Amino acid sequence: MYQPIYILMKSFYYSLLFVFLLFSCNKNEHFSSLKAGQTLHYDIKFIDKEKITKKYKQSYFLKESDKRKSVLVRSDGKVIEYEKEPQRLILKDVQYLFPGLVDRPKEKLEFERENIVYQKSSEKNNSWNTNDLTTLVVKLGYDRIYRTLLPINIENKLISLNETVKIKNKILKNCLKIEGFGQTSFFPGAPLGKIDIKVKKTEWYAPGLGLVKLIREEISDSETMGKIYYEKVMNFD
Repeated sequence: MYQPIYILMKSFYYSLLFVFLLFSCNKNEHFSSLKAGQTLHYDIKFIDKEKITKKYKQSYFLKESDKRKSVLVRSDGKVIEYEKEPQRLILKDVQYLFPGLVDRPKEKLEFERENIVYQKSSEKNNSWNTNDLTTLVVKLGYDRIYRTLLPINIENKLISLNETVKIKNKILKNCLKIEGFGQTSFFPGAPLGKIDIKVKKTEWYAPGLGLVKLIREEISDSETMGKIYYEKVMNFD
């Protein structure tokens, strides 16, 4: 006879817990423990369609940071400006120090502008969309190579406000976990028909640091295109 009351109280407890976690994270803490002049380092792992694994490093120099925005310069010359709001982080602008050295059309370099990186909300199943590009490649023989670079709409959802992430011996608590999914199609021409592509990604953001881990997969339904795997993890060494 007490079971309905127990279930009701349990549901009420978890609702209060969610609201507490949400508003305890009310302050936008992206990069808050870092100062201008510091550098963030990441380890990158990339697995191509031939299942060949490549590993390399990537760094971000924090050029400017205050309560309203942060500006970072990536090791390849990409300059990224983030705008901070109490419940949102927005990738406001993207520039390149050496745009002539980037092997992409200009419109493909600016697709991330005005993207919402994350937003916190008390609404269940709250989602937001971001612009992205596919990077899969189709290879037909030795001389026919198609770079997709297709615009794709990614639907993102905030899955958790209090994830624990372990990176080597470092344990990061109260991380945001975000999952994104999108799909599109590519038409390389004869003899191939339409190729369907799915993009899945998961991101973890730690208080005071920002992005600490990202996993991204691009999957096609064609053997000529295959799938690729990309992993980006903060290096604390």
